[in-house]
Amino acid sequence: MRLQKSILAAAITLATFNSYSASFQLNETSASGLGRAFAGDAVIADDAAVLARNPAAMALFDKAAFSLAATYVDPGVNIKGIDAPDLLGADYDASELKQDGVVPTAIVPAMYFINPVNDTFAYGVAFNSNFGLKSEYDNDYAAGSIGGKTDLKTINANISGSYRINEQLSLGLGLNVVYGEAELIRHAGRVLENGVTIPGVGTVVAPVPGRTEIVNMAGDDFGYGWNIGVVYEINKSHRFALTYRSEVELAFDGEFSGLGVQEQAASLSVDMPAIAEFSGFHQLTEQWATHYSIMYTQWSSFEKLEAFTGDTLAFEKEENFEDTYRFALGATYDVNQDLVLRLGIAFDQSAAVDYRSISIPDSDRLWYSAGATYQLDNNDSIDFGVSYINGDNVIVTEEDALLAQLPSSLDGVVGNKDWNFSSEGNALIIAIQYNKTF
Repeated sequence: MRLQKSILAAAITLATFNSYSASFQLNETSASGLGRAFAGDAVIADDAAVLARNPAAMALFDKAAFSLAATYVDPGVNIKGIDAPDLLGADYDASELKQDGVVPTAIVPAMYFINPVNDTFAYGVAFNSNFGLKSEYDNDYAAGSIGGKTDLKTINANISGSYRINEQLSLGLGLNVVYGEAELIRHAGRVLENGVTIPGVGTVVAPVPGRTEIVNMAGDDFGYGWNIGVVYEINKSHRFALTYRSEVELAFDGEFSGLGVQEQAASLSVDMPAIAEFSGFHQLTEQWATHYSIMYTQWSSFEKLEAFTGDTLAFEKEENFEDTYRFALGATYDVNQDLVLRLGIAFDQSAAVDYRSISIPDSDRLWYSAGATYQLDNNDSIDFGVSYINGDNVIVTEEDALLAQLPSSLDGVVGNKDWNFSSEGNALIIAIQYNKTF
């Protein structure tokens, strides 16, 4: 049982390091928003996708609206090896740790519907994702115990209502149901392929083949939350919004197996952090508008990690993640009644300052975005958006999960247990969206 708890602890630690970073949070909720780097997205209300940010903005609609979006994400994360644990010795080659395309491409769908009942009340429904990640290394990757496969998918179903108090002030409230699926697979890698031998004593740790699965954990769960919003209109040309989305807990229940461990029930609770956002919109001329947003994500709410096998606490660890801000500024230009152009720039802070992982090697990022809307007819339009995201080059240091479980009496034999990498990730995001009013 001690070995089972030990490996489970390593697995959950890795899973959490991979999850709690700004890159785990998805901003890709619409093509119209992508074209302006999501600047002012909680208050512009040019299509039904505003429901992903602010339920109060439904009060700005005088006709029913529908939006269907798909976003293609190519993260472009590449890893290079710098140093390896001592056990690999002189036969270590940094090229063995080089892997491009660590995070595979993905398509993020979304759908929104807003219906104004009268001049005072409106309701809407939305389906989108606010959190998700996937990274995958080869099964024979040298650092298999910290690479492997990490996959988390979430779907957020939201029902919201808005109420216009007067010409200036509108309020909104939404309820969220979040479904999540998680999978984590790790392999032994190269560090213990030859075991551990002490001269004059013999083999004290048996060899472990590199492709051996030391962790295989999968589970799913439903979580529940709420969101609120406010829109304040100075006049038709100038307005502001403030929104808040609550924390959502997902208690993943599923199966765990691994090196020396029979399949058994396991659970892990992960808190999706609370998010607050302030947005502004200003129509400067008939053709030009500017807009901006400040988003605050409360990653520091993740204070402690707990994992269970059955009803037994298998692992508990204090953590230290940092709150983050996202700043976005954009502009919109109405070319004519059929064509609208957008530009945007944004700065994304990293939450994983002290806990970077090669599964999601998070870093500060700059967004450069452009987009357009083409009006097909009076009721139908198409949005296009593209963003290039420039991520900082970062150094990632991680302790090998297998070596970390060896007895402390072997510290003098094993020596350094850390892997060291350099990582860069420059993403390309492309989105398309169909809008209809009724």
